[in-house]
Amino acid sequence: MSLMRAVFDACFTGGGTRFKPAGPRWPLLLFHVDTGGCGGCGMELEALAAGACDMRGAGFGFVKAPQGADVLLITGALTRAMAPVIEAAWKSMPLPKGLICVGDCAFDGGFFTENYAVMGGVQRKVQIDLTIPGCPPPPQAVLDGLCSLFSQSEAEASL
Repeated sequence: MSLMRAVFDACFTGGGTRFKPAGPRWPLLLFHVDTGGCGGCGMELEALAAGACDMRGAGFGFVKAPQGADVLLITGALTRAMAPVIEAAWKSMPLPKGLICVGDCAFDGGFFTENYAVMGGVQRKVQIDLTIPGCPPPPQAVLDGLCSLFSQSEAEASL
């Protein structure tokens, strides 16, 4: 599975059952970067952060600097101007860290085709730990996707 799933599995399971993590890595802190595009996914994340869903109660929060983040959250198609910003944010994050793409544009470029200014999505450039599809995904779908990091299927539980 992905790096984030392995970290969560190792840290947050006890005796085969999942429990809410406690300590300095709880809540899981997200740093959001909008790399370009229409801004729809960014607006949905703002709606999520505004309190329509209990994001804090689910174990997630946003930070304003990557140095305090556990996860880099990307929205929008990757532009050549934003590629160095994403790289700098990634390098400044503490270990362990993860990458989540929210929306179709962040994953594969969506309807933004590759050209002199747009590199498309990040799926061909880096390893993604979680993809939340949609154009744009509603706040509840984003929260459900984030919560899937902590959930496990019955098949995984029996292993």
